[in-house]
Amino acid sequence: MKIAVLRKKYTFHGGAEGFSRAFIDLLVREGHEVHIYAIQWEKDEAKKNIFFHRVPAITFNSFLRDCTFALYSKQQLEREHYDIIQSHDKTLYQDIYRAGDGCHISWLRQRWRLTGCMGRLSIALNPYHWLVLGLERAILRGHRYKRIIAISEMVKQNILDNYPVSSENITVIYNPVDLEKFHPANRARFRQQIRGEYGLSEKDLVALFVGSGFERKGVRYLIEAAERLDTDVRVMVVGKGSNKEFRSSIRRQKAIFCGPQKEIEKYYAAADFFVFPTVYEPFGNVHLEALASGLPVITTKYSGAAEIIENGVNGFVVQAPEDSGALAEGIKKLCDANTRHAMSIEARALAEKFTFQRYAGEIMELYNGVIACRGKELKGT
Repeated sequence: MKIAVLRKKYTFHGGAEGFSRAFIDLLVREGHEVHIYAIQWEKDEAKKNIFFHRVPAITFNSFLRDCTFALYSKQQLEREHYDIIQSHDKTLYQDIYRAGDGCHISWLRQRWRLTGCMGRLSIALNPYHWLVLGLERAILRGHRYKRIIAISEMVKQNILDNYPVSSENITVIYNPVDLEKFHPANRARFRQQIRGEYGLSEKDLVALFVGSGFERKGVRYLIEAAERLDTDVRVMVVGKGSNKEFRSSIRRQKAIFCGPQKEIEKYYAAADFFVFPTVYEPFGNVHLEALASGLPVITTKYSGAAEIIENGVNGFVVQAPEDSGALAEGIKKLCDANTRHAMSIEARALAEKFTFQRYAGEIMELYNGVIACRGKELKGT
């Protein structure tokens, strides 16, 4: 197949960006020709059957970037012919819209619920939110798709609750995880090294958080939960964000901010369990990476990954991110070595269901279905 993939940035850092790269590599390995439409990209090596097309978007700010990317990519794609056009961003011309960022209106409602008057005023007056909502409406109300990929049942339900979309047009396809890169065996290779770099001993209990965007992903709630515990638990935060409001916790050595890291698998190896008290997360590849690394996961019902977590078996799901007491209770249970060991085994077993082979099969089934429908439409004209 000749496939076009839209993503504003084709880079190697960040969950969404990293997924796009892995997805494109998968298509190429399957023998397909892939054309990437992006504002910018990184190349780590020359690969056959990958072609880059620069979208001349205006990148002065995020509003202009997203607006012009949606408009100019449409103009470029209308002049070409592809078997499948799949967008990983909110754009105006595609066969398949992958709602990898979830449903923006659902995220805003969650943020509205948890913020004060000034925060609500900021949301209401921010033109970027209105742009994203406008693009979302243009896609989902304007039926600018043949099929939608939701990366969790939560995202599917968010779309159905807010837009006039048929359930039959939404396919839930969970992301895969690299089961070799993220593996419990990494503990023997990297645990001592990473802990040594941050002054941690083997006896220290470490709760890991991985992600950029600390407000949405609930870093504050995790640190509040750790502060409530009688047991000494260190919080290791990996990702891009400001740590100014957590300086007192840093001074007391409760929290360690590591910044963004390329070799993230080493940090999973250094941790004892993974905590992600997100306010809104469509799924979050970090959940699968943690499970594959043998880490029990604590998350919230506002993460699509909560659908695969079984309470007390491979992790815990709390009902509200701001409930630091419930978070602390889950962490307290994982402080027990026997409980942690049993749940670690179950975590890895769960992750092994989310293979690239499974993902490739589901994607190809969707692509073939879209192409078959197009053929029927042409015959009917």
